Amino acid sequence: MGSIISVGHDMIEIERVGHAIEKYGEKFLQKIYTPAELRYAFGKVGSVASLAARFAAKEAISKAFLCGIGRQFRWRSASIIHQNGGAPEVILDTLGTMRLKELNGQRVIISLTHTRSMASAVALVI
Repeated sequence: MGSIISVGHDMIEIERVGHAIEKYGEKFLQKIYTPAELRYAFGKVGSVASLAARFAAKEAISKAFLCGIGRQFRWRSASIIHQNGGAPEVILDTLGTMRLKELNGQRVIISLTHTRSMASAVALVI
């Protein structure tokens, strides 16, 4: 599997994401999420929890990338998808791939979880 280069973690209140969707609507959704993420989340019960977990994942990846969300890594630089209902998988855009290579990483592994009120994600760069 390879050695762990860095780790990132984030946790967010699901209600906070719900409020952002209510307040900013499509503008918020399009800024943060890729089309694949939106299709996945809105195709299931608990879409806000799913979106909150992906929000936490993007923050966790940005921390594992040692740069935060900004010039070197943007909200949509990572798309968290599920292949056939399996484990979450990280798909990076060109900017995300460049940052991964700068860290001498091969890939990003992500773990997502949520309760009724909180969503959390851990990201490993290996």
